[in-house]
Amino acid sequence: MKKFILVTLACLVSVSFAKDRYKDRMFDVSVKKNVVYASSVKHLKMLNSISSTLVTLAKLGKGTAVYLYDNETDLTNVDLRMDLYQPKGDSEKNRAAVVVLHGGAFAAGAKDDKDQHTVTYCDSLAARGFVTAAVEYRLGITAKIKNNTLHIDSLEFSRTVYRGIQDVRAAIRYLRANADDLGIDPARIYLIGNSAGAILSLENLYLDKDSEIPAAAKSKPNLGGLDEYGIQGPAAQANAVAALWGAVHDVAIIEKMDKPVLLVHGKADSTVLFKTGRPLGNIANVLKNIMPSAAATIGALAFSVETPTLYGSFVIDSVLNAKEIVHETYFVEGQPHEFYDYEDYDVKVQKKVFDFLYGLTQKPANYDGIVVALMKPSMLRMGEHNRSFTLARGNNVAYAVTDLRGRIVKNGAISAGETVELMDLDHGVYVLRVRGERPVRFGLSR
Repeated sequence: MKKFILVTLACLVSVSFAKDRYKDRMFDVSVKKNVVYASSVKHLKMLNSISSTLVTLAKLGKGTAVYLYDNETDLTNVDLRMDLYQPKGDSEKNRAAVVVLHGGAFAAGAKDDKDQHTVTYCDSLAARGFVTAAVEYRLGITAKIKNNTLHIDSLEFSRTVYRGIQDVRAAIRYLRANADDLGIDPARIYLIGNSAGAILSLENLYLDKDSEIPAAAKSKPNLGGLDEYGIQGPAAQANAVAALWGAVHDVAIIEKMDKPVLLVHGKADSTVLFKTGRPLGNIANVLKNIMPSAAATIGALAFSVETPTLYGSFVIDSVLNAKEIVHETYFVEGQPHEFYDYEDYDVKVQKKVFDFLYGLTQKPANYDGIVVALMKPSMLRMGEHNRSFTLARGNNVAYAVTDLRGRIVKNGAISAGETVELMDLDHGVYVLRVRGERPVRFGLSR
């Protein structure tokens, strides 16, 4: 009897201390650095005199590298890289993944940045069972120096943001294309973005059509389409976003979709405004603060920075509420930009983010809903719960259905009034391509 009681107590203790995947640290972590996710990507080449000095000093451990360029005509090809964090000894093959994007005003920062909690988030989440990726994206703004004044205009700033948007999409496509090798679920790829990274995260979710590309990106030299670089085929949007003090360039791009969002923002943020305004209004002070004393002559320069108007978390929250889109918020009175650096908010913010991600893992992956809008919605109609599609007009129009790796699973031709059933496909996410239409991403669940 005594032995039975001891065994029972041991079992109870074992259960009470059992760890929950995605919630508790349960693994050691391995890191694979500098994995190339996009090759031969065009990028700015000629650093201006200020940036050359700062980058040189940064390599000597004196200050922070800030990437400012002379022009957009001198270009070079670069490889874009990510650091992959994986739980050691993990036998799971269908794991959730998290992409972490650093901040830095699109001119500074790095994928191994400890100050911005990038490494902390990647390591902590991988220890909980996620596969995480710290992603580098193209940094640098064209900045002209004239009459001892450094000038950045809103068009050049917009182009820099757009390059980052392209890069994040390429990183997500890379993860989906290599999902089997990495042991991740392509329908569970989430984004955490900080500041500039939060802007890129929200733009990834909502900017999904060529018609939404900012005009600045189309001016000469044209920066190309959303998926200009990297692996082609897989879907480029994340399945959820946690945006720490982020914004979007246009609220019109926020369409109704069932993709979870967490918005974290300090209401006193003067860098990426909580409501509406031009971000980085204090960038002159920011630049002066990060310039080392050894570059005193650089610090003597004046700064003229014009950035495009962005719409912060307050506005995004209002639009999501108006469209009855479920989301989460954590807005804090009186707190500035990156307020996880103050008091005990590092713990509070991390808990909000980790709880949000954990909650996502406790639900079946949501495959329902059309994510990419149609160019001509009157021509094509998806049936209830994506079980079929019907053509409104046209004769002998070619179509193909591919999986997220670009493999054709169904194809043929369809004419007006005809319906193609899709229920013979397996549970999963697919892309429907019909001649003359934009691709439609849809899912089937049982």
